[in-house]
Amino acid sequence: MIIDGNAMHRLPVEAGVPQGSPVSPIMFVIYTSGRIRRVEDYVSEAEGLSFVDNLGWEATGSDVNHVVSILERCPAKIIEWASRRGLLFDTATTQPVLFTYSLGHRRHLRPKLTAKIRVGNMSIRFNPQATCWLGVWLDGHLTFQEHDNRCMRNARAAEAGLRTLTKTYSVVPRSVRAVQVPCVQAVAPYGSDLWWDPRRVGRRDDLQLHLNRQARSILDALPTTPRGALMRESGLTPAPVTLGSNGPA
Repeated sequence: MIIDGNAMHRLPVEAGVPQGSPVSPIMFVIYTSGRIRRVEDYVSEAEGLSFVDNLGWEATGSDVNHVVSILERCPAKIIEWASRRGLLFDTATTQPVLFTYSLGHRRHLRPKLTAKIRVGNMSIRFNPQATCWLGVWLDGHLTFQEHDNRCMRNARAAEAGLRTLTKTYSVVPRSVRAVQVPCVQAVAPYGSDLWWDPRRVGRRDDLQLHLNRQARSILDALPTTPRGALMRESGLTPAPVTLGSNGPA
């Protein structure tokens, strides 16, 4: 290890890093960070994306074949570097994703998705479905509709399970809210700073209906209880406020 130009003495390593240790991804980032910049210098049209032990490459082109030719050079360069150092990347987990400005029916994407990217000894097609990256589902047109649908389904399932528990064990409202906020309310708008658009009131209304159900679970209120009273007494944040604080400026 070299710190500020001072090299430490070599020490024998007799054991690896324990499974699940936070040291492992930190060491990976330190070891590969310089290489990512070198690949960017080698493939100037591409930009590296790195989070913990996930590596990705992003490129923009005039057509699919142009993008493929750029992206194929990135893994080829870093795999070559890794092989000289006894490292091995799990190329089988690679997920190529294609984003396009062409809006409309999926038929605009189908011809493009037949292209393949060469990664190591494998040829991989573009993912025809939405791809999950850091918990956010990305579709080909970046509408985030698939992401929103999944988050709402997960939030509704969590809220329904929690509602059953609270009715069965007669949990007090304060305790219900303490669980609702991190387990339910935080799930539905996850990633809204990316997908929220004030012009799409349908998503806001869906979230508010979901919050109303949460509030009724917390307060054991009637379905006819006004929304303002539900939000005020339950202590939950209304959807317009939540999305307004998370959304893009």
